[in-house]
Amino acid sequence: MEDNASLTFEGWGYRHASRKHFAVRDLTLEIKPGQRVLLLGASGIGKSTILEGAAGLLGSDDANDGASGAGTGSEDSDGGVTEGRILVDGVPVRKARGRVGLVLQDPDAQAVFQRLGDNVAFGPENLNVPREEIWRRVRESLDAVGMKGVQLHRSTMHVSGGQQQRIALAGALAMRPGVLLLDEPTANLDPDGVDQIVDAVGQVLASHHSTMVLVEHRAGPWIDLIDRVVVLGLQSSEQTAARVNGTGREGDIDRSGFRRTVVVADGTPDQIFRDPSIDFAALGIWVPERYRRPEDEIRRIHTPGEPDTDPALGTGETLLSCRDLAIGRGGKAIAEHINLDFSAGQITALVGANGAGKSTLSLTLAGLLEPVAGAVEASPALAAGAQGGSPFAWKSTELASRISYVFQNPEHQFAKGSVLEEVMVAPLRCGMSPQKAESRARELLKRFSLSQYANANPYTLSGGEKRRLTVASALAAAPRVLLLDEPTFGQDRRTWMQIVTLINTLRADGVSIIVVTHDRELVTALGARLVELVPERARGEWQGGGDEDPASVSGASSAASDSSVAATSPAAAVPPAAAVSPTIPASVVRVSEVNARTEPPKASSRSPLLASLNPVHRLIGAFVISIPLLFSLDWVSATVAVAIEAVLLMGIGFTPWRIVRSTWPIWVGAPTSALAVLLYGKSGGDTWWQWGLMHVTDRSAELAVATAVRIVAIGVPAIITVLGIDATDLADAFSQILHLPDRFVYGGLAGLRLFSVLQDDWAALTASRRSRGLGDENKFKAFGPQAFALLVLSVRRSTTLATAMEARGFGGTGPRSHARVSEVHARDKAFIALCLAIPTVALIAAGFAGTFSFMGGA
Repeated sequence: MEDNASLTFEGWGYRHASRKHFAVRDLTLEIKPGQRVLLLGASGIGKSTILEGAAGLLGSDDANDGASGAGTGSEDSDGGVTEGRILVDGVPVRKARGRVGLVLQDPDAQAVFQRLGDNVAFGPENLNVPREEIWRRVRESLDAVGMKGVQLHRSTMHVSGGQQQRIALAGALAMRPGVLLLDEPTANLDPDGVDQIVDAVGQVLASHHSTMVLVEHRAGPWIDLIDRVVVLGLQSSEQTAARVNGTGREGDIDRSGFRRTVVVADGTPDQIFRDPSIDFAALGIWVPERYRRPEDEIRRIHTPGEPDTDPALGTGETLLSCRDLAIGRGGKAIAEHINLDFSAGQITALVGANGAGKSTLSLTLAGLLEPVAGAVEASPALAAGAQGGSPFAWKSTELASRISYVFQNPEHQFAKGSVLEEVMVAPLRCGMSPQKAESRARELLKRFSLSQYANANPYTLSGGEKRRLTVASALAAAPRVLLLDEPTFGQDRRTWMQIVTLINTLRADGVSIIVVTHDRELVTALGARLVELVPERARGEWQGGGDEDPASVSGASSAASDSSVAATSPAAAVPPAAAVSPTIPASVVRVSEVNARTEPPKASSRSPLLASLNPVHRLIGAFVISIPLLFSLDWVSATVAVAIEAVLLMGIGFTPWRIVRSTWPIWVGAPTSALAVLLYGKSGGDTWWQWGLMHVTDRSAELAVATAVRIVAIGVPAIITVLGIDATDLADAFSQILHLPDRFVYGGLAGLRLFSVLQDDWAALTASRRSRGLGDENKFKAFGPQAFALLVLSVRRSTTLATAMEARGFGGTGPRSHARVSEVHARDKAFIALCLAIPTVALIAAGFAGTFSFMGGA
C-alpha cells in the first residue's frame, strides 16, 4: 500500500441533523497524492465539517457510494444529510477506514484510555498492526511530538491540554495514514510546542510522503510544509460568487438562497499570499509572517479613553500581591517563592510551556485554588469590606465583586437560560437591585455587541459570542481584577481583534487584567507585562534564547533577588532579551520540568498477588466466592467463610485496618441490615421484645447475626478482589479472553474515561459558580443548573469522543490487534478454585452443624 493517497470531493455537501442549512454544499475539489494543502476561509464556512467528511465520519456507507448532486442527498442514522461523495484513492472514504487520520481541536475529548501510551496505540490496534510494531510506533510518535521519555503509564488526567493535543497527534501519526487531516492541531500549544508539532508532521511527511490537509488560523509556522493553498468562499442564488474581498463571510450570505461552497483561490503560498486583490483582514485570515504587508502587522493597539500609563506598568496602585507563594494541586508544589504585584490599569500575561502551571497560578490568584504555601494578598482597597485579605478565604459574593475569572471553556460558566440573565447573575448576587442589575447588564450587552441576543439561550451563541458573553458576565459586578484563560483560543483574525480591543478598553475602568496565553501577538498588541513560567534548567522561550541567567539580563528586583523570581525584560513586543529596556519588568517563575514529572505505576491492588492476576479472573472470582453463600442464611457458614477470608487476606498483605478502610460501606451496611432483620425478621422461639410491628425473637436474632456476618462474608472479598482493577486491562481481558465485541467493550471503556473528565468539568463548574457569586447559595438549589451545564458538556464531549474513536479506525469490520496481551496463568485458575473452595467449605460446615437454612427458610 502506498504511503500517500488522493482525496477527491465530488459535489459533496453535508447538513447536520436538526440544522436548516448545509454547513458545506456542492464542494468539488481534488487533492493529489502527496500534496500538502492549507485550507483557508472565513469563520463558519465549514472547514471542520470538510475535514470530518474527509475522515469518513459523516454520512452513511451508502451515502458515499453514489455521486448524488445537490438536492438528492441521503439521510444518515444521525439525521444528517449527505450530498455527493468523497473518495480516497477512488474508494468511498467510509470504506477506506484507516487510510485517513484526523486530529481534532479539542484534545481532552480525544483520549479514550487513562494511560497515555494506550491512547497512542489505539489507532494501530484498530488497523491490526502487529504488537511489536505498535509499541515501536508509539515511542517514535511520542518522540516526534516532543514527549520523548514521558512515562507510557502516566495518566492522561495528569497532563496539560497542550500535552493532550500532542498525544492526539501522536495517535494519528502512529497510524501512518495516507491522508493526514489536521484541524487546528497547535491551537492549544506553546510556541516551542508549535515548532515541535510542525517538525513532527514534517518528518512524517518526508518519510511517508502522506497527503496533508491543514486547517489552521496561524499558518506561519507551517508555511514551509505547504505547497498548495485553497481559499473557500460561498455562492448563493441571490448573489454572485463570494469573492475573497471579505464578502464570503457566513454572516453576509442570504440564508434563504441556495449556498454553494466554492474554491475562490487556489495556488501556491506565493501565489495566494502575494495576491493584492485578496483582503485577508476582512476574511479573518492571518497572513504568514514572511508574506505580511505593512497593514498586516500586529502593533500595540490603542482604544479611546485608555490611561496614558504604560499597560505593562499600570497606574501604580497595587491591587493584588503574591508573597513567597507556592502553587500546585493536592499539596504538591510545582512552583515556589513567587513574589509578584498586580496593579490597576496593568495588563499581565502569564506565559510558558504547556503544563508549566499557568492555569494553576491564575486560579490561585483568583481565589479559586488554595496556595500550597505563602499567600495571595489583596490590597486594603480591594479587600475593603471582605473577610480578611486572602481571596481564597472570601465568600463567593465577596469574590465576585472584586476578582473575576473567565475560563477557557465558556460553557463552564453558564448558569442561566438567557443571555440577559447570565450577565445579571453576579450583580444580583452582590446585592444590586434587579432594576440596576438589568440596566448594568443591558449596558454591557450593548458594549459587547450582544444586545440582539438578550433573550437567547447562551448555549446557542457562536464560539466568539460565547467568549464575549463570559467576559461581559465577569465584568457585570465591576471587579477590580479580571483573569482570562486563553481568551484568543481558536479565533480567526477578525474575532481575535474584537477580543484584544475589548481587553484593552478595560484599562480605562482601572481593572488589573491578567491573561493566560500562548499568543505572542496578543502580548504585543496589548503591550502586556510578561510573567513566564519556565522549567528548571531551561531558558525562557519568550526571552530570545541564550545561555545567560535571566537575572543577569536586567538585574533582579528587590522583591525577587533572593527567590526564584527575577526581573528580566519588557514584553511590549517580546524582543530578544539582549535588546530590551530594563524599565518595564517581566518575571520568570521557575517550575519543575513537565516531561520530567513522574508518577509511579498505579498498582491494580495493594496485594502484589492480586495485582498479578488476570482482571477477568479476579472479577469471576468475586462472583464465585459470593453467589454460593446466598443459598443459606445461617451464622455457621457465614462465620466459617469470614474466618477463612480473614486468614487469606492477611496472608497476602492486608492488615485488619486496611480491610475495614477498603470496604467501609460493608461495615456500615451490615449492622443496618442486621437491625432491620432483628426488628422485622422471621419470628420463632422466645419473644425478647415487641412493640407494634417490631418483634424481636430467638429466630429473628439468629437471622440478624447471620445476615450481618454473611454481608461481610460476601462483600469484603468481592470488593477487595476487584478494587483497583485498571479499566483498560479489564477491557483487554474482556476482548481477548471472553471474546466480547470490541465495539461494546471499548465503547464502554471510553465512557468510563469520559466520566473522569466530567468530574473535572464538575470541579470547573463549581469554581466558576464561586467566581460569579453563586458559591454561597444552597447546594440543592445550585445542583439543578450545574447538573444541566454538565449534561450539555457531556453530550458534546461524547459526540467528539465518538468522532475521535472513529477517526482512529475504531468500529471497522476487519480484525483488530492488541497492544497489551491479556495472559492467563496457572495462578489465575488456582485463584478461581480457591474462591470456589471457600463457600463450599463454609456450606459443608453448616450442613454438619445442622444450621443450613436455604434462603433463610426453616
